[in-house]
Amino acid sequence: MTFDGLFLHHMTAELSKSLTGGRIQKIAQPFDLELVLSVRANGKSKKLLLSVHPQFGRVQLTQTDFINPQQASTFVMILRKYLLSAIIEKIEQVENDRQLWFHISSKNEIGDDMKIALVVEIMGKHSNVTLLDKTSGKILEAIKHIGFSQNQFRTILPGSTYIAPPDTGLKDPFTATDTDLFEILQTNGRFQGFSKETCEALSKLDVETFRERIENCVPSLYPDDKFSSIKLFDNYQKFDNLSELLDNYYQTKAERDRVKQVASDVIHRVESELKKAKQKLKKQKNELAATENAEDFRQKGELLNTFLHQVPNNKTSVTLDNYYTNEPLVINLDSAYTPSQNAQRYFHRYQKLKQAVKFLTNEIEKTSQSISYLESVDAELANADIAEISDIKEELIETGFFKQKHRDKKHKQLPPEKYKGPDGSIILVGKNNLQNEQVSFKLSKKGDLWFHVKDFPSAHVLLTNNLRPSDEDITFAGELAAYFSKQRDSNLVQVDILEVKKLHKPTGTPPGFVTYNREKTIRVTPDPELIKIRKIKSKLP
Repeated sequence: MTFDGLFLHHMTAELSKSLTGGRIQKIAQPFDLELVLSVRANGKSKKLLLSVHPQFGRVQLTQTDFINPQQASTFVMILRKYLLSAIIEKIEQVENDRQLWFHISSKNEIGDDMKIALVVEIMGKHSNVTLLDKTSGKILEAIKHIGFSQNQFRTILPGSTYIAPPDTGLKDPFTATDTDLFEILQTNGRFQGFSKETCEALSKLDVETFRERIENCVPSLYPDDKFSSIKLFDNYQKFDNLSELLDNYYQTKAERDRVKQVASDVIHRVESELKKAKQKLKKQKNELAATENAEDFRQKGELLNTFLHQVPNNKTSVTLDNYYTNEPLVINLDSAYTPSQNAQRYFHRYQKLKQAVKFLTNEIEKTSQSISYLESVDAELANADIAEISDIKEELIETGFFKQKHRDKKHKQLPPEKYKGPDGSIILVGKNNLQNEQVSFKLSKKGDLWFHVKDFPSAHVLLTNNLRPSDEDITFAGELAAYFSKQRDSNLVQVDILEVKKLHKPTGTPPGFVTYNREKTIRVTPDPELIKIRKIKSKLP
């Protein structure tokens, strides 16, 4: 019930029908282990995804949009050299194994015909994409190089002879005899290319039913978060084709993994800075606590001045009547100084501590603001998609938390997202702190309502151009604030509401930092499906 040989068998048929005779128009490598080929076939342009990710490896047509790197990898440059404008002649699976061959007709630099193969192997951590010259059997390039020290049986390097993966010794269920099928089914054995879960699900069938079941493609998604290319159980969600099934299944899983790859350095920096800021705040608070006896030094200085004639020379202490408490007080002295000098020393220590209190109070405020800011960035990273990561990185560069020598000066910030409320109100959502600044102070107008999750980092949400918004629109705006926070999976999230004119931004505070009071609070439970439906895809004007 994974992308096994059985799934690839049916996917091969789907791809053959869609892509055979198609011309390769574009080649990109949006991520280290994923390729996207744009193929023009049957009058339509289609995106072919080849992923050799160890957990999410698959081959499919996809509707997902990818952001391509500005600089192509060596592998992509070689693929473009041999495959651009080439024709896909045939798509073939090796028996029922997880190996797929794209047989391609191409031309070299002088116009001679070339027979090329693009071989995709979906085998967990051993997955690979290899470009072959079919005439010589030599490897032209591979997405992953495997040297002799890594695998003595099978070297995958440019110029070496292509060697197929070792045979598993299992029977191909599509070519096996009825006798072989009966024996394997009776003994709960394994078939070539079948996952363990698929074998278990089919083990109780008779030979005829087994053949019928594996031949009939039924793109199925099951409640236990498993998928299959055939019907295994009665309770399943059916899709029109296998590619649609995989897009649906991997949309969240693969996206979060890609975001994690792209944002790994940003996430690490934010976590590191947040940890340092919290340690700094703890130290500052301890230092502030140590200044609490500042008033004692002032009182002792005043008492020494008041009763100066009672203070002896060459003594290490004196007991005086404390008119603040009406009790005797022992005051330590330095015998090297006169009574007057001892009094001045107490005043000096009082002034020093008083300045420290002022300084530490300001520093604690700054550190608290930094923590609040970094926690908001951490929440943004948890909900960000790939396109938004670069915005967050630029924001961290601007605020000095992230240093980068070669900054992209052409970077264009994405606009806040736009949603339509149930009664037609337009609602703006800031997905990072720079967008939050826009939403709260640049795009807002008098009468707009502002939303934010109570006591937690969240998106700034603006219900615009509506002096009398409906309860439904107010609730939906609150749901947006809750959804774009770390409380998105919680019930009855508390969301603050106030008029945007009541917002205040203290001078010198980080992007997205605001203060407010006189707010109202509602409780909402975000509905992810409703939020997805109500998103307006067009950008802000």
